Amino acid sequence: MSGVALPAVLGGDPVVTSANDPVWPEVGGVESAILGEVTDGGQWVGYANHPAKWRAVLEQVVADTTGYRYGVGQPNGTLAIASGLRAQLFARGASRASWAQGRDEVLVADLTHASAHHGVVLGVAAQLGRSPRLVPIPAKLDATMDEEVAAEYLARHADRVLAVVPATMYGNFGAIDRFAALGRQYDVVVHHDNALGGAARFDGDGAPTASISGQGGGKAAPSCEGGLTVTSDPELAALLRADTDCGTGPGRLDPIPYAEVGPMMAGNQRMGEQPAALLLVQWLRALHARLVMRENRRLIRSLIADASVFPEPVLWNPPPDAEYPPFFALYLSCTDALESSLGLTPKDLRVALAAEGVWAEAGFTPTHLDPAWRHWAEGVDLSYDVSARVVERAVFVHTKFLRDPRFPDVLAEIFRRVVAHRDRLRGIGDGRPEPAW
Repeated sequence: MSGVALPAVLGGDPVVTSANDPVWPEVGGVESAILGEVTDGGQWVGYANHPAKWRAVLEQVVADTTGYRYGVGQPNGTLAIASGLRAQLFARGASRASWAQGRDEVLVADLTHASAHHGVVLGVAAQLGRSPRLVPIPAKLDATMDEEVAAEYLARHADRVLAVVPATMYGNFGAIDRFAALGRQYDVVVHHDNALGGAARFDGDGAPTASISGQGGGKAAPSCEGGLTVTSDPELAALLRADTDCGTGPGRLDPIPYAEVGPMMAGNQRMGEQPAALLLVQWLRALHARLVMRENRRLIRSLIADASVFPEPVLWNPPPDAEYPPFFALYLSCTDALESSLGLTPKDLRVALAAEGVWAEAGFTPTHLDPAWRHWAEGVDLSYDVSARVVERAVFVHTKFLRDPRFPDVLAEIFRRVVAHRDRLRGIGDGRPEPAW
């Protein structure tokens, strides 16, 4: 392997250059045309018996794609979490008011963005008039909430738990069906934070409500961010519509069946036509990208198990638990063999990939170590060893690369360089900062 090109971090030419860097985010004439139609048409938003055309189409397409009956447009995924929780709490009604007494905890995913927890607090506070205590549940190696830890916690403390909010992470759904079953077993609300699920369908038993974020650059549509809350329950759908439409439930021309909705404090989280139309285009692009990404993931899984590249498996990619979501494209975990066999650390590998032009990161700080959220974990008897390992040993590769049919060959070339020059790459990450994009 001595003839393999020198890694870019050691002075060689990078594999990914401006000439072959994948385009991201994808834009084109469709976006311009659809914005022009909305602008020229003059209907920026819809409500009651004046339904918004693009929002209605988006809601139906996203709901059907993800396996739900109804969708409700939201300004962003964070508010979609809040709306889903609020609707479920509202649906329990005055007859179940005693149910919430003594309950002040929400089990949340330890590995997720703090903004998701903000949505949880907003949803509970808006409906119950008090903020919940967040209990961060540690992750499994696939970065999703550990259902066994959650089940054990509920077995001991279900009487003080309001809700469970598992999250899709890095293309992995996790045990959403198990969480849905736990919700029924212990009579707690379950909301699925599906922000990182892309346009993928989970074919198991879904949560009563789920929230989805935009699919473009940074999850934001070009005009602003967009999101949706989805459900298969017509009562919840009507409440979600009322929450977004100033307290008014679905009208006669709404895709959600018409229903009288009792008085509720409106969230006024209405989705405008511009973000709805742009998110629809992003969603359709994600559907197309899924075909490429599914095949690329298969090829990369074969690559990292190829003994001609690595003497033993030094990288691990979680097996997909649903049709592969085309959003957070590739999550690789460095095994202990990376260091025992090649003598490289996860940071060495991330630095080497970044030098080759690949957006490869360690991820973000686990919630329980984030100074802004550390207080939530105080006094909670839970171990976060796996969560810490996921972050410390992870290589997160940006979505734009897995959407490119050339990426498996690009990655193979980079890995060959790494293996061939491993002696000189050892410790390369020690004196360099982590890649930041």
